[in-house]
Amino acid sequence: MTTLGLLLGSVVAAAAATSHGTVTHADGAPAGEVWFNSGNHAAHAGHPEHGFNSFTIKDLFCGDGWGIGVEWRLSDGVFTHQSAGDCEPVELTYETGQAINIVVDFNWRPYMWAVDGLHETEYGSWSTDWMGSDSTEGDTDLFTRTSVYNDVLGEGHTFTASMWPTALARVIGAGATPAMWRDLQERTPLPSSLSEERRESLYKQLWCHAAYGRLPQLGGPTWDIEAERPNISWWRVAAQVADHGCNW
Repeated sequence: MTTLGLLLGSVVAAAAATSHGTVTHADGAPAGEVWFNSGNHAAHAGHPEHGFNSFTIKDLFCGDGWGIGVEWRLSDGVFTHQSAGDCEPVELTYETGQAINIVVDFNWRPYMWAVDGLHETEYGSWSTDWMGSDSTEGDTDLFTRTSVYNDVLGEGHTFTASMWPTALARVIGAGATPAMWRDLQERTPLPSSLSEERRESLYKQLWCHAAYGRLPQLGGPTWDIEAERPNISWWRVAAQVADHGCNW
């Protein structure tokens, strides 16, 4: 495989990631790279194949005798996942299955391990990300599922809340916004660091989706609201929906 081919293969995974790390050989040659996709970010970015709260592990140098893995530290635990061997397989996706109802920050780093066991494991640099929250529980008939996770908006970071509305929520529309807002925060609370300005923007986005995204073919299967979107006026929310489509 040519270097160009490796780079092209990397772009696809990187496009769906909220953080990324590499590990190299002593001579600086790339050995492997790892991406993390927080919560529902990969699907929100159009790459559902990369999973939910998942690592994508890619070996960039087949035949070097090294496999690629990832180590992460979440709360008080240390966890790892790695390929079966040198390019076995070249690329894999691993969902951690560690979501709870609160989004939690954690640290992770890629590593390379010697298949023959004769060399010490080599590590890349630490990265910080967020393990997205996930809930299918709670006393609500407006959502079947909710999630809050780290996301990318333009060139920057944001928190996104995704909701899977029920048929009832779509029928009620904007009138259910107060109840949906309450249920969202009871099931999967927003990060405490978000300002009132950010929260008001999120509320307006939810109202907009409920009012104008009532049909799945128009609004999609989820209603996604992003904290970094500006807190525009209610007039702009309602009167200019044809321009912003609830994503201003």
